[in-house]
Parts: sequence; C-alpha cells; structure tokens
Amino acid sequence: MSGVYSGVQTRIQKKERNALYIHCAAHNLNLVLQDAVSHVPEVSRFFEVIQSLYVFFGESITRWSVLQSLTTESSVTLKRLCPTRWSSRYDSLLALRFRFVDVLKALSKLILTSTKSKEREEARVLRNKIESFEFVFLLVLQSKVLEHINAISKVLQSEHMDLCNAAHLIHNAIEALSSYRKQFEDAKTTAIKLAEKWGIPAMFVIKRVPKVKRHSGELCLDERLQDPEKRFKTTIFYATLDVITSQLSSRFGSMNTVVERFRIIQPRVLATESEDNLFQAALQFQHYYQDDISSDFAGQLVSFRSALQNEISELHTVKDLAHLLIIDNAALSSTLPDVCTALILFLTLPVTVASAERSFSKLSLIKNYLRNSMSQQRLSGLALLSIENERARKLDIPAIVDKFAESKARRRNF
Repeated sequence: MSGVYSGVQTRIQKKERNALYIHCAAHNLNLVLQDAVSHVPEVSRFFEVIQSLYVFFGESITRWSVLQSLTTESSVTLKRLCPTRWSSRYDSLLALRFRFVDVLKALSKLILTSTKSKEREEARVLRNKIESFEFVFLLVLQSKVLEHINAISKVLQSEHMDLCNAAHLIHNAIEALSSYRKQFEDAKTTAIKLAEKWGIPAMFVIKRVPKVKRHSGELCLDERLQDPEKRFKTTIFYATLDVITSQLSSRFGSMNTVVERFRIIQPRVLATESEDNLFQAALQFQHYYQDDISSDFAGQLVSFRSALQNEISELHTVKDLAHLLIIDNAALSSTLPDVCTALILFLTLPVTVASAERSFSKLSLIKNYLRNSMSQQRLSGLALLSIENERARKLDIPAIVDKFAESKARRRNF
C-alpha cells in the first residue's frame, strides 16, 4: 500500500506544484514586503537609512565602541539588513526603536569629538535624516508590520505546520493589518512618544508638491494634497498597508483554494456536516482527483464518519484524523482506501519549501572536493542520513546489523 500512496503523492504534488510552491511558503511573505517597499519610495529610502546606520557604526571599531558606551541595553545591538531574510529587518528595526536615543547620542558625540571631517559629515547627514518625525513614524509603522509578518514567517517554516493552520495565520495577519489601517491616530501617538525622547517636534515637514503642467483642452487641474500629514497618511501609511494586505490576499489565494477543496476531511466539518452535504462535497472532491480516488470515496467517507463519529468530534487536525484511521484502526483502513489516500494527500502537500532548501544545503557539506568521486547511490544514502539525523541517531544499529547478518547468512543449522 505504501507504494501506491507514494505514486499518488507524486502525481498530486505535480498537480498542485504551481498552486503551492509558487503561491505559498515563507518566501512569499518576503515578496509581499518587497512589493510594499518598491511601491512606496519613502519606505525604500527609510530602509536605506537603516542600512547606512549599521554600515557607519559597523565598519569602525571606534564608532561601535562609542555607541556601546552610550547604550542602556547591552543585549540589543544594531543589526544588518538582509535582502532576502525579512526577519533580520525586524531585528534591525527593533534594535533601532529601543536604542533610538542612544544612536542619536552617539552621532552627536562623533560630530563634536571626531577629528575626521568625512566622519563628522556622515554623522551629521545621518542625524539629520533620523531627526524627523516622518522617519520616527515610519519606524513605528514598519515595526508594527514586520511584527505580524515575522511571527508568521517563522511559524510557516515549521515542518509540523499544515495548510489549514497556515491559511488561518495568513487570514489573521490580513485582518490585523486591515484593522491597523484604521488606527492612524494610535500609531501617531506612539510615534510622538518616541520622538519626545529626543525632543523631535511632532510635525510633518512641508515639502514642495510638484504639479503637472496643464495642457490645452484639459478640463481639470492636477490636484495634490497640500497638508503634509494628510499626504503622509494617504501616500505612505495607507499605501504601505494596502499593498501588503492586497498582496497577502492574492499570493495566498491558491492556498485558501486548496484548503477549501480539502474542507470535507477536516475533523470539525466531518463530524458536524449533514450526510447529504457531506456526500455532495465528497463527489466534487473525487471529481477533481478522479485519477487517484475512485467513485467509492463518497460512500467510504460517510461510512467512516458513521463508524467513528464520537472519536472524530474530539479531534482538531487532519493529522490526528489520519492517525485515528491508519494507526489506531488499521483494520478499518483496509476497507476505506480512498479515505486514507485523501488524508495522505493533504498531509503531503507542502506548506513551505524551506525544508527542501535546507536539504540542498547539506550537499555541499557531504560532497566536497575530497569526496568528488562519490557515487550517486552513496551520496543519496549519506544525504538521507544527514537530513534525517534525528531519526538516524535513534536507530538501534547493533540490532539492525544482527538482523541483516541473519538474513544474509548462507549457512543454516538444520
């Protein structure tokens, strides 16, 4: 039966590859944030200042020691911005937010005491960029956005995460960011409290608003927002959150489609749905996977629910449901092969490709220039042992060797 399931898994994974490998995983969260940066130039310039701060202090031991001497929290240090791992950006913003005054003190001290004119000028430019209420507001806004995305990104990379929980987390993030969009005044209050620590006035700088020349025949003028606060609220605050929420909805739409397709095998739905609705949903599911699931699936699913309805009502995940049928009731699973196939299909659909990417990183450690002549079979075996090292360490090697020796022994006692 395992051979049949492996073949089914291969076909289903090929069918769903475009829906899952492209439109889900923690990598998509990085793409969402990159889109937000590219669509809002002010956010892009904001992160450039964050990176410039780290480079300014990090490339000089003297400057770093000046910053460390003024810090109030020795465990919180400035972090480098990684272009691919947005969790590092959250760490960078968190460090700057809680050491905002210390960074300004260090820049001011270098401006006054440094003997290098270039160093003084760089410190003065950085301080002028940081000493603006718009920068402080962006620091608060981006910290709040990355606070939600960072937590989800780390959870999605867990090997125990399934599609239902992943879709639920993404939905919660969209709702949280949509709700934060309506809390501009609360975000402004938080920014004012942070700005007051250094005496930065809580006001947006009035900037020149360019206008497009009116040509003959046009009926209206090119109108721009003149109030700097309204312009920041519309073009930066709303724009950033709208891009992120819309990208989350569109990029993870296929994940929600797959979750909805497998809705009938969720324990909560399976235990409470009426028999007619369950039968119709099972027929639709079987029609979509008709190459792998027979037409008996609907009847098998109804029989499975009738036989173990009390046990099913106490479960929460598909993994628990598969354990109940395939492990705890192995005798019953032989009469319900299509239900077992549906459960295994859902559990084998990948939420993220992070595990596969980590597996490829093992190859450079195993097959290096000293082992260049290693055969493919040996490489596959060593890679499997390295990837599954936790399970490999638990194997009883002497017992396996004894069993192998007994099966290969040519002399037998009669």
